[in-house]
Amino acid sequence: MRLSVAVLAPICVTFALTVPLPPAVAKQAWTVIAGGVTKDSAVVANAFYPRSLEIATGDTVTWQIKWFHNVAFLSGGKMPPAEVEEGGKIYLNPQVAFPAGGREYFGKGYFNSGVPIGRAGEGEPGKPFSYTLTFTKPGQYSYLCLVHGPSMGGTIIVKEQAMGSPTAVSDAARKEEAKTHRAGQRAFTNLKIDRMGNNVVVPLIGRVKEGFSFLRFTPRPLEIRRGTTVTWKMADPFEIHTVTFTSGKKPPLFILPQPQAQGPPKLLFNPMAAAPTKTKTYAGKGYVNSGILVPQGAPGPGSYSLTFTKAGRYEYWCIVHVPEGMKGVIVVR
Repeated sequence: MRLSVAVLAPICVTFALTVPLPPAVAKQAWTVIAGGVTKDSAVVANAFYPRSLEIATGDTVTWQIKWFHNVAFLSGGKMPPAEVEEGGKIYLNPQVAFPAGGREYFGKGYFNSGVPIGRAGEGEPGKPFSYTLTFTKPGQYSYLCLVHGPSMGGTIIVKEQAMGSPTAVSDAARKEEAKTHRAGQRAFTNLKIDRMGNNVVVPLIGRVKEGFSFLRFTPRPLEIRRGTTVTWKMADPFEIHTVTFTSGKKPPLFILPQPQAQGPPKLLFNPMAAAPTKTKTYAGKGYVNSGILVPQGAPGPGSYSLTFTKAGRYEYWCIVHVPEGMKGVIVVR
């Protein structure tokens, strides 16, 4: 015997009203670590932890930006240059330096966290800051740090439902960050300085695989003979550096903010830091500077050589990383 529609209908309605629906999946908040620096500021992590994160539609991601980094979604567009020229002066590109986009990302447009300007402008370590986006559309979205280039990138994978938990991801991220710091410390401890007669080569190190840069020159004072030529060679895919002898004077700031009548300041690269001096020898007096040495593989100067003509103990700086204490010592005998 078949039940009629008239009989089934009220039964179905009653069942629908009495059987509870499955609870809606709560939207989750995830955390990504952007960079990170050791307590002595010697090792910096130029990586995102985790580098790939799977979340659900409607979830939020907060990047804890722990050093001079930013978070930028290009959405298939071109990467903006780090610098722009105006009136013969070189400035940090506002597209890189300042925030752009909204708080919800659906795979289109240019979104940028901006960088911690106080750090660059004042020459002082800045406090960590955060950047949060809510992802509203499924997809796989790549992002990067514009300061350190494509080698420092990450991916957000947005699905209808995420696997894993924010707590587990955060725990794993902190372990990966610590692993990066240890790798940097080991590499510096085992740093090889090449000596070939009156020529010495000091590598400035960093590695993509482990995601670190080391912000020191040599593990101990470099001892050389008078007449030796020292060459500093970039072996770092992330950072820029200078080799700057100030003869005991305070090193100049790397970036000079230029206030504007309206809007944010222009961020001028200090010519004293950016431009090389013509001097090829050093006897302990005057201002001698390499200019900006660019990351390994990038177009531009990747090494700097200087010949030491007088015995003495000489301190020098990387002007870019004065706040991190990147200072070296050469002892000439």
